[in-house]
Amino acid sequence: MTDSRFGALVSLPGLLLLLLWVGVPLAIVVVISFYRYDFIRPTKFYGLGNYVRLFHDRVFWLAVKNTFIFSLGSTLITFLFGFISAWCLSRIDRGGTFFRTLVMLPWAVPLIVSGFIWGWMFNPTYGVINDILLKLGAIKSPLDFTANPELAMFSVILADAWTRIPFLTILVLAGLERIPAELYEAARIDGADIFHELRHISIPMVRGPLLTGLLITSVFSFRSIDAIFSMTQGGPAKATYVLGLYTVDNIYRFLNFGRAGAISVMLLVFCSLIASGFVYFLLKEERWS
Repeated sequence: MTDSRFGALVSLPGLLLLLLWVGVPLAIVVVISFYRYDFIRPTKFYGLGNYVRLFHDRVFWLAVKNTFIFSLGSTLITFLFGFISAWCLSRIDRGGTFFRTLVMLPWAVPLIVSGFIWGWMFNPTYGVINDILLKLGAIKSPLDFTANPELAMFSVILADAWTRIPFLTILVLAGLERIPAELYEAARIDGADIFHELRHISIPMVRGPLLTGLLITSVFSFRSIDAIFSMTQGGPAKATYVLGLYTVDNIYRFLNFGRAGAISVMLLVFCSLIASGFVYFLLKEERWS
């Protein structure tokens, strides 16, 4: 048996499970999206009716806008703090294991629990964030972050990013530790400071893992509703209402499974477009390397 056939044989069980747990439900959702399917009227083929009504729905486009803002904000914060954490950990000689364990702790917290924790921290009555801001003199009175339309999105973005930073930290840290120390030594001999090392050595050498981490993070945050559901439920005034929450509402509140299927398909399309963009840059980076 050739190596390629052996590899295909070994991969077959995983592919079958993937087809069973992902492919079949996805096909069912796509089929349902073409039907008028609810518990009120008889089920009938609706064609593109669900999509046409969706494209004329103001709430749908509001949810699309909020979803992109939420995903972009969470990804940017994850990138910033994930890279900084990885770079700092790569520079620590003593106590590195302790600090790495500390950085990984948010990853062990379930997303829904993380949302409740951040909700308590942002609470205007007993929240620690308001207490810190008051003591620093940054604010004169407590702010209700999750009830303020201008602050609610920032609150849920921060809560979501907090759980994703450790993942990106691991990927980037693994890439940083593979960089030969001789490159940094040669750069220092040539008079390079720490910022030149970052710009010309660290960032270019971890571009692949960084893009991979950002791809996974952006797609996961694009479909995430855990922090939003536990902190704001899409409010106030739909300021944090995203596509995932719109799908849940159509299933459990409105019992409109056809429309929920159409929203899910559109969510898949958006995620695929985001993933395609990152894959393009990854392949381009691989060819460049």
